[in-house]
Amino acid sequence: MNFNSQQKYLLLIIINLKSINMKRSLKELKGFSIETSDGTKGKIKDFIFDEDNWKVRYLDADFGGFFKDKRVLLPVNVMKEPLWDDQSIPLSVSDKYIENSPSPVDKPTVSREYEKQLMSYYQFGAYWTDEIATPVGSGMYYPSRPIKVPVKEVNENDLDTKLRSFKEVKGYHILATDGHLGHVEDIIADDADWQLIYVVIDTSNWRPWSKKVILLISWLKEISYATKEVSIDVDTDVIKNAPEIDTSKPIEAAFEKALLDYYERVFSSENEH
Repeated sequence: MNFNSQQKYLLLIIINLKSINMKRSLKELKGFSIETSDGTKGKIKDFIFDEDNWKVRYLDADFGGFFKDKRVLLPVNVMKEPLWDDQSIPLSVSDKYIENSPSPVDKPTVSREYEKQLMSYYQFGAYWTDEIATPVGSGMYYPSRPIKVPVKEVNENDLDTKLRSFKEVKGYHILATDGHLGHVEDIIADDADWQLIYVVIDTSNWRPWSKKVILLISWLKEISYATKEVSIDVDTDVIKNAPEIDTSKPIEAAFEKALLDYYERVFSSENEH
């Protein structure tokens, strides 16, 4: 896990420009309301991301009794600019459009076949067929896109899906190089493109010292959806001394710089020995 001059340069650009884009907690965003173009309000139940790129692709929404007995999955493309102070996200679609949308099979996983139907209905391109390209203005992203994601181990029964939910991964055990460390408490997304950036580790159920720290997704070594475990290439002392995170607030560039500086010192010291 090394840091290069390009990473540090990109981060300094972000800090100097005081970018309005923030890194936000999915746990906090689950409490946000959503509102159709007709004014019908609902709640975000969960976030669905793809395991190949770790980007949020869908909202799992609850509109109470308005769409009775209907599970509503909404592509993130229908979200308009969030109203952060109001904890609300306007949608670009009407009640009728949602009501007539294809319903997923009532099971935990969402098949690729259903995704095709849903994206076709909303008239969006299939994200999984797009060539990997650098987003416009990607020099202003930290970390740069696409990010490195952990090696995955899946159940044989899950081969028909490439999607995972925040609700599913929350609680996965963290395995450091010297033993179990804690669990996944939260995931942090960039509100500019809904790329998942950080995983929040809570040590309270494994260690006498209780702490919440974050690691870049690209620093995770492996995630096992079969055993519900995430492996990381650091020991517990590194996590114990890392900067602590307050997920009730958006992550600002100054904190990211402090985090980068800390891990750079740690791994520079390791390389010297």
